[in-house]
Amino acid sequence: MAAQAEDSSGGDKYRSHLAGEGEKNTVWRHGAPPTYDAVNSLFEAGRTQEWPEGSLEETVQNAIKTWEMELSHKARIEDFKSVSPGRFTLSVNGGRALTGEETLAMGSYNALLASPILRGAGAYDAAAETFESSHDLFRSAFPRGFAWEVVKVYSGPPVIAFKFRHWGHMEGAYKGHAPTGDKVEFYGVAVLKVDEQLRAEDVEVFYDPGELLAGLIKGPKEGDEEAALAGRLREAATVSASGADAQPQACPFLGSGKQG
Repeated sequence: MAAQAEDSSGGDKYRSHLAGEGEKNTVWRHGAPPTYDAVNSLFEAGRTQEWPEGSLEETVQNAIKTWEMELSHKARIEDFKSVSPGRFTLSVNGGRALTGEETLAMGSYNALLASPILRGAGAYDAAAETFESSHDLFRSAFPRGFAWEVVKVYSGPPVIAFKFRHWGHMEGAYKGHAPTGDKVEFYGVAVLKVDEQLRAEDVEVFYDPGELLAGLIKGPKEGDEEAALAGRLREAATVSASGADAQPQACPFLGSGKQG
């Protein structure tokens, strides 16, 4: 399996199934395999763990990175190598289990952020976002990428339970909210059931989406800034008019108005 993974990595040391004979018929969403140089740099600079090569932790971490790559960049479920054909499901915070086809159609962000609570708070509306718009939204907010790591693995296959961390730097706008430059991160746990080839059959994810979205809506919205500026201008105008009624104002360039 190690030789196969290396052959299919396309030069990416964290992901498999990007290149090689197995991908000759793959339909890529954007016409070609993606590159992860920017987010790999972010990952290496900000990770809290560096797992030994060949360890269970590294294996799980790379498997999830490969699955995320396929979900985001392969247009057909039949081209996925990281999931068990016809058996994959994904559920988030105890919600309805989505099939592989449903997850692919929605996209990872919509699948993970489908809570009506988020829609009601104005933080994210999965029903109003497409696969493309959701990815554009987070790509804009995190121009250097949105890195992911395994923090701890609690059990090995066939049922793998683990804790993860997701982070990025908000250096772009999010739904009109100004970038803060702050690091935005959240933690979660997942239970991953795999087959004998370590392909995912069932994934359950548990996390608090508020940890992510609170950081993204922290900055002021463009309309809020404009309203605040208009208010300050009105206040300044009122003070100026009030002062003008009280006494004549000297021009700072002409002095008191008296002749010397």
